[in-house]
Amino acid sequence: MRFKINRTYALIGFVLALFFFPSSSQADLSEFDVSNSVVDKGMFLSGGPKKDGIPAITEPQFVAAGDVDFLKNHDLVVGIELADEARAYPIQILNWHEIVNDKIADKSVAVTWCPLTRSAVAFDRSIKEEILEFGVSGLLFNSNVVMYDRTHNGLWSQLKMGGLTGKFSSENLTTIPSQVVTWKEWRTNHPATQVLSKKTGYWRAYDVDPYESYHGSPDTMFSIKSQDQRLAAKSLVVGIKMGETVKAYPLESINKLDGKTLEDKVNGQDITIRYFDGKTAVITDKHGNVLSSVVTYWFAWSTFHQKTLVYEG
Repeated sequence: MRFKINRTYALIGFVLALFFFPSSSQADLSEFDVSNSVVDKGMFLSGGPKKDGIPAITEPQFVAAGDVDFLKNHDLVVGIELADEARAYPIQILNWHEIVNDKIADKSVAVTWCPLTRSAVAFDRSIKEEILEFGVSGLLFNSNVVMYDRTHNGLWSQLKMGGLTGKFSSENLTTIPSQVVTWKEWRTNHPATQVLSKKTGYWRAYDVDPYESYHGSPDTMFSIKSQDQRLAAKSLVVGIKMGETVKAYPLESINKLDGKTLEDKVNGQDITIRYFDGKTAVITDKHGNVLSSVVTYWFAWSTFHQKTLVYEG
């Protein structure tokens, strides 16, 4: 392993820096409801921090785009637009919290980010007439963040996009279209956007990327049991599922295209993939509407979608 991950935990009044290599040991599941598990419970691993050791944001504060002085043009944000209300969630904040429980245009949403798989997914927090609040369990499933709901203590997978254990173990979460783009791109297209503030109630070194060396390495943090060899493990792809069809588009392939866009058809529907600076991409339908897709590492996409097609250009 040729990288080291640093995560800084700070308590009000003093700063405590804790440097560690995440454990690959089987997880302690005693704090969660693991009944009705739809996966082998032995597949849950400890990511290092305990339950809520990475604190999800439950009372987010926002600032206007014009008042943001901590983002550079090339910094990435997770952008969501609902009912003409736009919000941006900087990756530099999500690196330290991984989940933001929010409400946009009267819809309860969870904005999630997994640094190890480099994936952002937004969900509707409403399920079966309940509104759930999510926290970070400290567990991993296939190297991906495992959430838990604070009402029932059931476990949920970000990239499986649904419940793993507990009351809602067989339920899928409804995704909300989001896009990972540069701050410049989002601000240009959404000048009235609100931006998640660094006033989170926690002290964190938000200007430091604790995963920089990880993202710069070809190695994964945990071993991969059955790696799909069609692409390198940490090749970036943008993946989409439409009906029963699942397809991944390697960003390096899109990068070679003139105009930095690609048109394709998936499950009979026309889509356009737009590429941004080699870091990310957004998929839209023929009307320009943003579709639910995920930019992530190939090892993660192929693990959760073992029958995925791959664009070969």
